[in-house]
Amino acid sequence: MRAVSYKRPVLIAGCVGLLFYLGMFLMNGHQYRERTGRSLDSDQAIRSFSDLQQSLNNLSKVLRAFEQRQDAMQRILEEDRDTQKKVADVLKQAIQEQKEQHHQEVPPQKKKSSQVFPGSPLFKGWGENLSEDEQKEAQVLFEKYGYNVFLSDRLPLDRPLPDTREKGCLTKTYSKDLPTIGVVLIYLNEALSVLKRALRSIIDRTPKHLLKEIIMVDDNSSNENLKGDLDAYVKSLEEENPSLRITRVRHTEQKGLAHARVSGWRAATADVVAILDAHIEVHELWAEPLLTQIKADRTVVVSPVFDRVNFDDLKVIHYFPAAHAFDWALWCMYESFSPDYYKLNDSSLPGKSPSVMGILVADRKFLGEIGVLDEGMKVYGGENVELGIR
Repeated sequence: MRAVSYKRPVLIAGCVGLLFYLGMFLMNGHQYRERTGRSLDSDQAIRSFSDLQQSLNNLSKVLRAFEQRQDAMQRILEEDRDTQKKVADVLKQAIQEQKEQHHQEVPPQKKKSSQVFPGSPLFKGWGENLSEDEQKEAQVLFEKYGYNVFLSDRLPLDRPLPDTREKGCLTKTYSKDLPTIGVVLIYLNEALSVLKRALRSIIDRTPKHLLKEIIMVDDNSSNENLKGDLDAYVKSLEEENPSLRITRVRHTEQKGLAHARVSGWRAATADVVAILDAHIEVHELWAEPLLTQIKADRTVVVSPVFDRVNFDDLKVIHYFPAAHAFDWALWCMYESFSPDYYKLNDSSLPGKSPSVMGILVADRKFLGEIGVLDEGMKVYGGENVELGIR
């Protein structure tokens, strides 16, 4: 369309030029007649008309050449427009194919639910993709147990744990001729999945020739799933491990932590008793270092380094070896070992501690000789102090 608009002005200009030339010719003839009183002779007229014809022919040639160039330009523009259209079609098709491929490869993102409990510590760093109903369920369980039971119920009972041992421990070897061990688990309304995971880890990660028994002490729990459901799970473990003795001790009234531990000690028959909380998981080679120390000296009471399990995402956080201590409120705390210990420059060695925080392992008979624990102690944290004094 742009080439056509160029031709019209050129033709109009040519016609105007022709009329102008003809007008000039007539005006010259008229002026000549006025000056001389006579008209141009025939030869002059013929020459003038001949010049006019030649000029018109030249002008016609110029116009035809210009029209040819304009036609050529029109064809080039049309071809260029067709080429651009084809390129645009190819690009459009490629973009569409890319969008379709991206849509197939990337699944639609699940719309995030709004946070139902923005002030709950459970959801500070966990639970971003939970629906509102799942958040409500998780929060109810958290308020009941104090840790993330919603997540615990969905984790495998034999989940792998990171190896957090000191470097020096990785190269140590232990004798197979070690005392047998009985594990006492104390619980009161513990979450069923947490208790199952504790049992599973103890059975899977303790050598069968060392693990003689597991004593489960229930300090009068009221949760229904700690009765029939737990009984069924324990029965399945007994069928899988016929050489393992699993003993159930149930209090008809709540006796307290110290009394429950003594109940577990009384039910034990192994050489060594390990009194643990029920919300634990053990690492590989957890028992051998403890039993080695007791075999060397039956009068020592030992405690492993126990890492922390986060209450919200249940991840394991590495703890370094430290002494156990307590303040005037009997609240447990960590303290450094004596300076002589650090001069040895070997963190795989055991260190001395004035107290034992919660988890203890001891020769069963020796523990009885020193009076075990005071069954009448009701103050939380008292057991941390008592063994140090004994």
